Formats: sequence, C-alpha cells, structure tokens
Amino acid sequence: MEREDPLHREILEEHARSPLFQGKLEKFSHAGIWQSEKTGNTCKVELVRSESTIEKIRFSGQGSALSQACASLMCSQLDGMDVLESSHLCRDILQYVELGKEFTPPGDLIVYQTIIRFPDRHDCSLLAWRALRIGLDH
Repeated sequence: MEREDPLHREILEEHARSPLFQGKLEKFSHAGIWQSEKTGNTCKVELVRSESTIEKIRFSGQGSALSQACASLMCSQLDGMDVLESSHLCRDILQYVELGKEFTPPGDLIVYQTIIRFPDRHDCSLLAWRALRIGLDH
C-alpha cells in the first residue's frame, strides 16, 4: 500500500484548513472555469494579468478538501509569476500527473510527488490547474 509523505500531508492539510487566494476578484482580465466530469466539482480561477505578469489570482468553487488545498497551493505559486512561466508550469503539472512525464514540482507543489501515486486523487488535485489553463488561453 502506498504511503503519503508526512511533510506533503502537512502542507496539504494547512492549505485545506486555511486556503490562500480563495474568493473572487472585483475585476479581472482573464478567467477559466472547469467542472469535473467525474465528480461534478467546479473551480473558477480569476486573474488580473498584464502582458507579462499574473498580478492577482483567486479561485472559487465547490470541491473536496484536496481540490481546495491544491488550488491554494497553485495560486500561492503563481501570484506575481511571469505569464509564460505560469503557462509552462501549468502544462508541466498537468503532464506530470496525467501522463507521468518527468518533472520536479517547485516549492510546496512538491506535494504532487505524493499525489501522483494515488490515481483516485488526480481529478481533485488538477481541478484548479484545468481551470487555470482555460483562463490563460483566453
């Protein structure tokens, strides 16, 4: 039986208890919404971005504690990040979890090294990333 890394679990539990960047922006330039076909859970990501930077980011929606924690972690990593870098990170996380592509997640996104070992958790852990991909593309 696969085991969770205790540090990864601690990071996820902290973000589940006290999610960062949760809520809605009064004004935003880009947004993406994703609804899971598997669970029906939804996530909306709103961005204020300049040509090159994500200046503000928020998420909202309905989902599991894991989906909320992963959305909080995602926003924490992306706030203030270069748009192109954030787009590459989004692609890399999705390919890492969905396809098993070699990748070392930066910062607290290291939790995905545990999540990847539990396929039944993939859908929830990627909810915000899938919404972000839509938001970055529009």
